[in-house]
Amino acid sequence: MASAYPNQLGQHLGKGAAQLPPLVLLWGDDAGALRHAAQQVIAATGVDPADPFAAEKITITDLLASPSRLADSAQTLSFTSPHRLIWVQGLSGDESAATLTALTSAVKTALEFPLQAVTIVLAIPKALEKTSPLVKAVEAHPAALAVRFFVDSGPDITTFLKTECNALQVAIEPEALQLMAAGLGSDREIARREVEKLALYAGGETITAVHVQACLAGAIPADAFRLAEAVGSRNRTETDRLLQHLIHQGEDLTSAFSLTLRHLEAMQTAQTLHARNEPEGEILKITGKFRAPRHVQSAFLRQAQAYPPARLKGLATYATETLSQARSGLLDPTLVFSRALLGLSA
Repeated sequence: MASAYPNQLGQHLGKGAAQLPPLVLLWGDDAGALRHAAQQVIAATGVDPADPFAAEKITITDLLASPSRLADSAQTLSFTSPHRLIWVQGLSGDESAATLTALTSAVKTALEFPLQAVTIVLAIPKALEKTSPLVKAVEAHPAALAVRFFVDSGPDITTFLKTECNALQVAIEPEALQLMAAGLGSDREIARREVEKLALYAGGETITAVHVQACLAGAIPADAFRLAEAVGSRNRTETDRLLQHLIHQGEDLTSAFSLTLRHLEAMQTAQTLHARNEPEGEILKITGKFRAPRHVQSAFLRQAQAYPPARLKGLATYATETLSQARSGLLDPTLVFSRALLGLSA
């Protein structure tokens, strides 16, 4: 099948799982767009990536150890779904030429067999060129699909940010838009997360440069901010839901845990200041909430008032113990952080 551009990907995904390409190669310089597109392809298969009887995640390390594994997996029938998903993971774009050669060989071998009711998802940022053997092999196959992603220019990312804001039905000031475009680079996935985060932070108000300066924080996902709020509100159900979503998206919970700790530390400071009869304005100023929208300020003050002071007093020790366990190598860090955050939300 001939190669396609990102805006044509939807045409190939909207025909139902039965007509999906047996292999989709996503390649190019925009790593964020690649990750987002991979999720779109996975969703189009209708297969739960966590279902071991219908989906398999194969790392590049697995393929180097067993070159025939991709072909063998592609010929395996699904027991719980009419379609099978194979997701090749662990590709950063920094792979050596030898690794790419081995990967190309594994893909070529898989494509030699009839591929029915299966979709192989392969996302490779930065490492490939139009003349790469892997790209040429996929493009030469009658049914496989190769989609190339280019890095956005300044005007492209600005247009993309406007589109995302419109989709969320939130207005943004020109100065704020310019500030975001300058600070986010070309990764669309990060840009999308930041727009969502800012929309939550602005609470329906027009996004201003002040909002961007206060909220822009690299690649921290929006759900990490929601998680901190859920813990602060002691909403255990919402905390658990957000944790599962972050884990499912492959997020490292370290940043979410750190963000929640900072939120709780600010609440502890607010409690101390309130005990000294400091006015609300001073409390908000000292805790860094003075420029936040009013609804954010009100929610923060309510949380600070309701959260158990004794638990906040032991926060430093609790944090140290949690981080020590997560870094010990004896326990799964995701499990350690999940339990700690659920405990703080109780």
